[in-house]
Amino acid sequence: MRFTRLLALRYTFGLRKKVAVTLISRFAAFVIGVAVFAFFVVLSVFGGLREFGLQFTHAFDPDIRISSATSSLFHMNKDVFVRVQNHPEVALISATLSQEMMLRFEDRTAFANVIGVDSLFSAVIEGETMVGDWGQPDAYELVLGIGVLSQLDGAAYDHPEGIRLLVPDKRDAGVLNQQPFRAQSAVVRGVFQIGAPIDENTAYAPIAMVREILRTGENHANALYVKLIDGAEARAVQQDLEKILGTAYEIKTKAELNPALYKMLQTERVAVIAILTLVVLIALFNVVGAIIMTLLEKKGSLKTLRQLGATVPSLRRVFFSQGLLLSGLGSSVGLLLAILVVWLQKVFAFFSIPGSGLPYPVALEWSSLWTVVLLVGGLTTAVSWLASGVVKNAIRQ
Repeated sequence: MRFTRLLALRYTFGLRKKVAVTLISRFAAFVIGVAVFAFFVVLSVFGGLREFGLQFTHAFDPDIRISSATSSLFHMNKDVFVRVQNHPEVALISATLSQEMMLRFEDRTAFANVIGVDSLFSAVIEGETMVGDWGQPDAYELVLGIGVLSQLDGAAYDHPEGIRLLVPDKRDAGVLNQQPFRAQSAVVRGVFQIGAPIDENTAYAPIAMVREILRTGENHANALYVKLIDGAEARAVQQDLEKILGTAYEIKTKAELNPALYKMLQTERVAVIAILTLVVLIALFNVVGAIIMTLLEKKGSLKTLRQLGATVPSLRRVFFSQGLLLSGLGSSVGLLLAILVVWLQKVFAFFSIPGSGLPYPVALEWSSLWTVVLLVGGLTTAVSWLASGVVKNAIRQ
């Protein structure tokens, strides 16, 4: 075994009579390093862009949302609040009540899902208003998506007369009913921007005002928004709450609120990894070339070693080890440089998104590191073993 390692080290790092063979070996290690560098950097950039995008997509989503499993509206009793709040990893709870409404300003009309929120809502979610502030709990004020505001006219913002919210009056419906809608005026105090379609069909209002328009009781809600303490595992808390509350409630994590988005991101990640794996595989052909060139150069020495008692498997291990050393050296240097570059970008933000001035997002993730290590390690092992199989034919010739 020591004989195998010594020969592999000599063939890998020693100077050869033919300079071309040495250059081919060094070039093979260099190409592998570049491929691994690109692999890790691209995965880190993809992870950063994913986190950057999810910050906006989930800006108004809670860590966990609790709703009724049987109806859109449920009675929010104190027992539910206490059992959820007593969980050691729950920080805050906020109640919401939503309803599709028609919004009217002068001669313009828009339709939006008006979500009534309490005073803790802004502390539970991560999103902020782009202009203005959240309304007061007992005031008749609104926070609109920028798309809803553009449908109503920008002049509706902070207009003293406010806008009209209309909802069908089902209780008083009738042929002779001249007022089929219940209406309420409210002033626009804030505007947010996340992205379509949320900006175009969502508005927020104090929950007391929404309850008044809908004529529901004080303890009625559509959902409970739960904020977890830092470092809490949402999936574990979800399972605990399912045991505590039973099957009467539907409990979803932030990821489960947008399953299509997460599936799309996962599919894109798999596609990126597949393409980068192909790039690494192509780069490994240089290692195959380096092994074969070394075999051709050392053919005479191999025959001598064979006559001295060296076995074909042991000679094959020499060139297998050479492939691992070349790839391992290049991969290690490329990976370390990639980690350094990603860390420098994350800390010092050398590169910015064109036209925005925002630092280009990157993410140092263990998943990216292990993906690179396992894929490159597996491909290197397979390619080096296949290439070293030429030893048997080279000795026979």
